[in-house]
Amino acid sequence: MTISTFSVDIDSVASELTTRPVGARAREELLRFLEEYPSIEIDFHYKSLTPSFADECIGQLAATIGLSDFKTRVRLTNLDEASRPLVKHVILTRCSAVRT
Repeated sequence: MTISTFSVDIDSVASELTTRPVGARAREELLRFLEEYPSIEIDFHYKSLTPSFADECIGQLAATIGLSDFKTRVRLTNLDEASRPLVKHVILTRCSAVRT
């Protein structure tokens, strides 16, 4: 059985990757995709993310669906090298806050 992965171009859900409001709108759109598809792949095109956007979009997405589901259903591709530690930090911070 093949699992269908839906490809998401970050530009299609976020006009810029800087603010919490844009991150929240992007997260809502990504959640809609996750309702429709078993998994999604988000292509960031090596663009830099601000901590606000990363936390609101990616960290909150992971907290909403749970770390286990996030790891199996969401794939982040072409992340800027400098953004990788930030993304890992916001995911782990948000998901640990949900557990406590």
